[in-house]
Amino acid sequence: MEFYKVANLIKPKKIVIEEFKKPEIESVEALIKVNYAGICGTDIAIYNGDYKVPLPLILGHEFTGEVIEVGEDVNNKLIGKRITAEINNTCLSYPKSIKCPACKKGLLTHCLERTVLGIINANGTFAQFVKVPAKNIHILPDNISDKEGVFIEPLAAAIQTFELSKFKIGDKVIVLGVGRLGVLICSVANSLGADVIAISRSKEKLKRAKIYGALEIIDANDLNLISKVKELTNGLGADIVVESTGSENGFNLAINLVRPRGTVALKSTHGILINDVDQTKIVVDEIRIQGSRCGPFSKAIEFLNSKKMDVKPLISEIFPLDETEEALKLAQQEPKILIKCN
Repeated sequence: MEFYKVANLIKPKKIVIEEFKKPEIESVEALIKVNYAGICGTDIAIYNGDYKVPLPLILGHEFTGEVIEVGEDVNNKLIGKRITAEINNTCLSYPKSIKCPACKKGLLTHCLERTVLGIINANGTFAQFVKVPAKNIHILPDNISDKEGVFIEPLAAAIQTFELSKFKIGDKVIVLGVGRLGVLICSVANSLGADVIAISRSKEKLKRAKIYGALEIIDANDLNLISKVKELTNGLGADIVVESTGSENGFNLAINLVRPRGTVALKSTHGILINDVDQTKIVVDEIRIQGSRCGPFSKAIEFLNSKKMDVKPLISEIFPLDETEEALKLAQQEPKILIKCN
C-alpha cells in the first residue's frame, strides 16, 4: 500500500505532518504529483481560524505539478504533462446529467454543489499528491516554470477584478494594500491602461508596487492620505478602489477614497465581520460594491507567457513540505512563500 506525505491542518494554528493513503481517483480525475504550492491570504485566514471551514483540511490551491495517473475517461496523453488546475470542482468538472441552477446560468464558480480545492471539502496541495478533475487542468507552456506557474491562480483572481469592474484607459485605480495579491492587481491594472495609485503602510511594498505598475504611491500612515488622493484625482476620488489589504479595516477607508458612482472592488478574504460601515455614504455617493475572486486561468497563463510581468522576484522564500507551519507563520509578513512538495 502506497502512502504520501501531507501537511494537515487539524485545528486553527496547528499543522501536523502525516502520511495518507495514496488517493484513489475517479474516472474523470487525474492524480498530480505536486511540485510547488503557494501560500495566499485565504490559506493564512483559514490557518489562523478567522475564515471558518470544516477541519481537518489540507490547505493549498495555488500550485503546479505533474500528471502521473488519469482515470479511465481521461485522455492518457495528459500523463507526464506539467500542469496547474482551477480550484472550483463543479457540475461541469464532474459531468452531471442534471446541473445545478448556478451552473445552468453559467455561474460555474458559484456552483451550488461545488467543493473548493484546499478550502471547502476538498483536500488541497500542501501535500505530495493531489487529485483534481481533469476538466479543471491547464497545461503549462514551456516557458512558464513550475515556480512561476504557482502565480496563475492569484493572477487570474487579479484579472477577475477588472472583468467585473470595468474602467476606461486613463481612469484612476487605487490599489489599497499591495501585498501578495495587490502587487499582481497593480500589474494587471497598469497593463489595461489604468493610472494606478498604490497605498500601503509598508515602504518596501510601495517600492515594489512602483516596479509593478503603480504610477503614484502613498504611505497609508500619512495623516493627509484622503486629501492627497483628492489632489491626484481632480478632487473627485478614484474611479475604482481595489481593497486588497487583507484587513477588516480596509473597506471603510476604500469608500472614502472612491469617487461618487465609483466602484469599490473587494478582494480581501480575511473572514472577519466588518463593523461600523457608513452605509449612508455608500447610498448618497451611489458607490458600487463589487466582490470578485476566482478568475480566467487562460488569460492569466497568457499574461505570464507573454512576459508582461516577471513574478520570480516576488518569491521571497521556499520551504520544504515538512516546514509548512513555519511557512504559514512567516507568510503573514512576506510577499510570497512557496512550499516545495516533492
